[in-house]
Amino acid sequence: MDAAGRGRREGRSVAYDRIRAGIVDRSLAPGSVLSAPELADQLGMSRTPVREALATLTAEGLAVKLPSNRTIVAPVSLEELEHVYDVRARLEGLIAADAAKRVTPADEQILLRQVSLMDRLRDDYLEVVRIGAAFHDHLREMSGNELAASLLHIVRAHVDRYRELTTEQPGRSGHAADEHRAVCEAVLSGDADLAERVMRDHIEHARAVAISLARPVVEG
Repeated sequence: MDAAGRGRREGRSVAYDRIRAGIVDRSLAPGSVLSAPELADQLGMSRTPVREALATLTAEGLAVKLPSNRTIVAPVSLEELEHVYDVRARLEGLIAADAAKRVTPADEQILLRQVSLMDRLRDDYLEVVRIGAAFHDHLREMSGNELAASLLHIVRAHVDRYRELTTEQPGRSGHAADEHRAVCEAVLSGDADLAERVMRDHIEHARAVAISLARPVVEG
């Protein structure tokens, strides 16, 4: 690829990352118009990479193109939240199953270190969320399943978007730390079926919490 091609790709990547981050952190609110000219001015770039980024975000479900040809940030709903966590549970379960078949001594050390750190910081919600994300990232690397990892990249944006709607549920970080340890033990056992089942249970618990916290915000 020549320099011009690399530049276009990098511009599209920057536009995508920054617009996606705005959708996730709600600085671009659900239902708000995503104007390519305005976003291009804000980002200090041409309209083409912004339009390409919006097309990708629309394909990923974070943006919606209306019959009027305008593009808006995708609205939020409890039905979509249910779908997001259903897909996440299936993909994360597959990742855990594949990871259980490929555990190395180095992987074991990393996973045990992560869950031990979560145990020590179990009352710090933000740290448990951060370390938990790293734990899931490492399972994806272990799994070798690049397609599932790519799909989870899309799903994770939706999960994080709904997390921004809510506040911490008292005691949830401690329960999450315990659930990650259970997933870790299942993966390290080498039993793929067990690893998948325990991971799906973990995501189901997260789903129940997310819905209970999001309901008054979405429906209010």
